[in-house]
Amino acid sequence: MKANYWRFPADDAETVIVPVQREGHRFMVLRNRFFGRRTGYCIYLVLMMILVISCTPQKAVIDRSAMDKILWPGPPEKPRISYLWNTSLLSGSEGSRASRFLAGDDDATDPRTSERLLRPYSIFVDEQEILYITDPGAYRITIIDPSSGVSRNILDAGKQEFLSPIGIVAFRGKIYVSDSTLNKVFIFDAEGRLSGEFQGEFKRPTSLALDRARGRVYVSDTLAHVIYQYDLEGKRLGALGRNGSEAGEFNFPTHIWIDKTGRLSVTDAMNFRIQLFSPDGIYEGSIGRLGDAYGDLEKPKGVAADSDGNIYVVDAIKDMVKIFSREGKLLLFFGQQGHDFGQFWLPSGIFIDDKDHIYVADTYNGRVQVFKYLGGK
Repeated sequence: MKANYWRFPADDAETVIVPVQREGHRFMVLRNRFFGRRTGYCIYLVLMMILVISCTPQKAVIDRSAMDKILWPGPPEKPRISYLWNTSLLSGSEGSRASRFLAGDDDATDPRTSERLLRPYSIFVDEQEILYITDPGAYRITIIDPSSGVSRNILDAGKQEFLSPIGIVAFRGKIYVSDSTLNKVFIFDAEGRLSGEFQGEFKRPTSLALDRARGRVYVSDTLAHVIYQYDLEGKRLGALGRNGSEAGEFNFPTHIWIDKTGRLSVTDAMNFRIQLFSPDGIYEGSIGRLGDAYGDLEKPKGVAADSDGNIYVVDAIKDMVKIFSREGKLLLFFGQQGHDFGQFWLPSGIFIDDKDHIYVADTYNGRVQVFKYLGGK
């Protein structure tokens, strides 16, 4: 925005140019010599405030007020799932917003600088329990340490800004991110600096999954109807699937998961099922079908497995997470449409860590909700 310019007579008879922004917007008047030393001191204080605020670490708000107060199933049944916490507000961004205000930056409404999660989509948690979130609504990656609340963002891949970051995993000091619009999978170092890209062309790379034991990263290429396997340096090692509806074929595969034994689960979205494969890519079975019964899948998205091998599927249209045995039997579901604790609005990704903590990207509520699997015995 261009500023209007007023002229003021200075104490020493010089004329001082003063920028004043248009009505309805914040303004800042800086008069060279008009206030003499007092102005210089005030400017110094403002600059120091900007410096201090901008150096303050971002801290996400972790809301644990409902921890262990919500259980599934409810009494008198033995509970299997408990509610832990959620996060949506990156309160530390208030500091960066304040510094932009003081600096007269008119771009403070840029979604990349929002103090909230906007449309969290995929989630990954590393061995240090650091939470990685893709947020295509904010065109960024958000990384949170839940123990301290400290958070930070990755806004671009070198000279390319994110357009639609979707999948994410992290391993051995590297962060891997897919962007479904840029059609690339990027490799970053632990500090968020771009260090490489995956080889080969993609039509629409979406979800990523990590095989820790073998050091492999899997990529779901939704428009190619293929799941690719890569090494940690980004070299393509192989591919699984083709377009179709038979066993081992895909119709727009999206989310994927590798369990602790190396078995692969694939959300075969437009075939309305989850396909299961051995570590060697051998078809082992499928879960779900199109329908409106509780055991059916209307819009399957995120998929994950707990320590007992149970398969969790986010059914976005139903605003719930469904839990199946590996044989395809529906065991339990939790969630419903809403904005309260344990409720969802078009959820997407899911991740289960080594402690059986269940992280769900509650996408249109703009938050991540966390639950715990209490065991099936």
